[in-house]
Amino acid sequence: MRILWVLGGMVLGSALTLIAGAVLWLHDTGPTRSWIEVRVENRTGQDVRELRIEHDHGQIVHRPLGKGDTVALAYPVRGESSYSLIAVLEDGRQLRGGAGYIESGARTREVLEPERVVSSDP
Repeated sequence: MRILWVLGGMVLGSALTLIAGAVLWLHDTGPTRSWIEVRVENRTGQDVRELRIEHDHGQIVHRPLGKGDTVALAYPVRGESSYSLIAVLEDGRQLRGGAGYIESGARTREVLEPERVVSSDP
């Protein structure tokens, strides 16, 4: 009788271990993803012809962004990421900025000033 209890405990432990492993594997590789939101404010005093966010798996392009306007752009990510922001002003100059490191589900704020990009948490 004692052998049956030990055998039953081993089978139950193995089954729970397999279920936990499957859940963790699905969590890491499953279709659900978190989004990263980048809010961009234009305080340059001129229109932005093109706003581009380049990230690990592609890019987002937004055209145009008027003086004083704000836009929120989002992209899906799993785990850690990074992005770079490129803004082409109406006079042809480019402003560059962006997060060197960002975690999934994060929100950032990028403020376009006449000579630079200021990054911060919202």
